[in-house]
Amino acid sequence: MGFEEFTEHVSEAVRVKAGGAYQIKRHDVTKNNNVKRTGIIVMKEEADIGPCVYLDAFYREYETGGMRSDEIVDEVYRLALKHTEGAPYADVSGFREWETVKGNVRAKLINAEQNKELLEKIPHRMFLDLAVVYYAVVRDQTQEETGTVLIRREHMEIWGQEEEILYQTAVTNMRAEGGADFTTLEDIIKRVMPEITLPAAPRDLPWDTGMYILTNRRKRFGAAEILDKKTLRMIADRVGDGFIVLPSSLHEMIVLPPKAESEYERLADMVREVNDTQVDVEERLSYHVYAYSRDEETLKIVA
Repeated sequence: MGFEEFTEHVSEAVRVKAGGAYQIKRHDVTKNNNVKRTGIIVMKEEADIGPCVYLDAFYREYETGGMRSDEIVDEVYRLALKHTEGAPYADVSGFREWETVKGNVRAKLINAEQNKELLEKIPHRMFLDLAVVYYAVVRDQTQEETGTVLIRREHMEIWGQEEEILYQTAVTNMRAEGGADFTTLEDIIKRVMPEITLPAAPRDLPWDTGMYILTNRRKRFGAAEILDKKTLRMIADRVGDGFIVLPSSLHEMIVLPPKAESEYERLADMVREVNDTQVDVEERLSYHVYAYSRDEETLKIVA
């Protein structure tokens, strides 16, 4: 059966299994970088939101004979129940009130060219080849983060707010969470593999690369830290004016000391190779190389 028929079959079979205890809805979504996904949402009757189980990977299993359709239905239902019953209740009733939402507004960076269709529907501003977009953190009754909601134009109309207010609010909230997380690659390796003695490490491991990782305290959408001019000045003080920034993913940037212009294209080739072979399509940020100018207090594309 084709994907549409497969989706209808799984949705109806899960609905039968639920026996009316849950709402079962198909959910088509365009993810970052125009990645299309289809899933089903399983919600308790009193709930406004619920977990989504995406079906795309299950369909590939079905096509290749890795799983039978009945096995897929059982697994989708198991996953849906696990996340539905185990998830804490998230109160979204206050989402219509700006005063309630504004403390949870954050910014993230996405690739502008790859998300042209999405950008037509959401408030944003351009930054180099990237776009600054906004989301709201959803919290449960204990104030633990349970998810995020991308902010769209209709939300702005409800709140009566402009994009400039969104931006200033997001930047303020970013700093309220603390300073950027700016760490050498060596320190990260020591943190995750404390048993390794660096001088005895294999020669092909880049202990002494002068490479830094820039992200935020939550390690989520941390590439947006390059929006903060104070953070950029801090990095320049530590690494040197003209430092290089390589986009690693939506969540982090790689920072290198200043390089000769003759090295820019080589670095761009490295970014391209890593993006194409190591980073999921949804996580990719950019194929460009950036350099910092202290005089202009911003980054510019150099390759």
